[in-house]
Amino acid sequence: MNLLIFSGTSEGHALCRFLSARGAEAQVFVATEYGQAVMEPLPGIQVHAGRLDQDQMAARLAEGDLVVDATHPYAPAVSANLRAACLRAGAEYLRLLRPRTGAEGAVVVPDTAAAARWLAEHPGRALLTTGSKELAAFAAVPDFAGRLFARVLPAAGVLEKCLALGFPASHIVAMQGPFSRELNAALLRQVGADILVTKDTGQAGGLAEKLAAARDTGATVLLIARPSDEQGRTLEQVQDELSARLGLQAPPKFPLFVSLEGQPVLVVGAGQIAARRIGVLNRFGAKVKVVAPEKRAAFDAEWLARPFRKEDLDGVKLAVAASDDRLVNRQVGEESRARGIPVSVADCAGESTFFFPAVCEGGGLIAGVVSRGENHRKVAQTAARIRTLMEETP
Repeated sequence: MNLLIFSGTSEGHALCRFLSARGAEAQVFVATEYGQAVMEPLPGIQVHAGRLDQDQMAARLAEGDLVVDATHPYAPAVSANLRAACLRAGAEYLRLLRPRTGAEGAVVVPDTAAAARWLAEHPGRALLTTGSKELAAFAAVPDFAGRLFARVLPAAGVLEKCLALGFPASHIVAMQGPFSRELNAALLRQVGADILVTKDTGQAGGLAEKLAAARDTGATVLLIARPSDEQGRTLEQVQDELSARLGLQAPPKFPLFVSLEGQPVLVVGAGQIAARRIGVLNRFGAKVKVVAPEKRAAFDAEWLARPFRKEDLDGVKLAVAASDDRLVNRQVGEESRARGIPVSVADCAGESTFFFPAVCEGGGLIAGVVSRGENHRKVAQTAARIRTLMEETP
């Protein structure tokens, strides 16, 4: 059985990393060269770039193949073509679909054209965070060049398209996410926007951070609904399915013990989880620095009351991402891995390069306990038994 993944989302990228780490092989198809460029080289993962129609999809499939559709939820035509191609070739189709996110208080419209009509009837500046594909519809809004600001990917073709449509350079924000709540809010304030236009891109697409930023700035959210009510599986469900069917198993973690005495350690986040991590790091003599906009738990460490910055990792020997912002944690993980800094990402083991253990001390001994998977209860129970044994042993 051959495994083929049609990607184009962060979930598809994460699935590729998951499979590669477990020795699996897959053919991955992305629509653009940019999509290929953001995929880091992964053992066993072969990436192909280029848009495919239904006939081209079917030509790449064979009977018995397993196809994972991890394309964007706002690309229903691609998914429809892929389902039809699988039916023609006798391949099995599995949809990886990010869950919807509630948007209480948002103005919901069915499509981009309706969003443009709404903007035409409501004055004010708007920040468009819907990508570049539908920008032509927004160019029909009266005085769009003065009212609308387009946040798009920093690709030459995208910038050329924006300029060709008539968006002035000063109204084009070319940036690659992820975008934190603070950055979204800063952009809204910078351009003076009182309307935020977005899609229901789910948690992985940063919708929660956009909604929070809109609340912070008092901006109205104009939400373009998903084009269909299709059902699918989450990333975790697809990972579990493929693990069972392909016999995949993560390699065990190597129990490396190192000295942290006097070593600079960065913790991003200041909640209960971060506080527990800080307490353990302090016991082992680390020089801990904490970065977080708010302090929501008690801890003894230097605290910088602001969002995470890349330069916070300068000179750091170890990093812990334990904020309540998924995109911030992902950014800390990506930046740390790029610099070769061991990082523990509290809400995503797959983005971690070291795993914070349950620490057991007693009788002059130290032990750390982690699991092969996500069995946190078993880790806690085993650690408690080890601590009891250490206390009983002279």
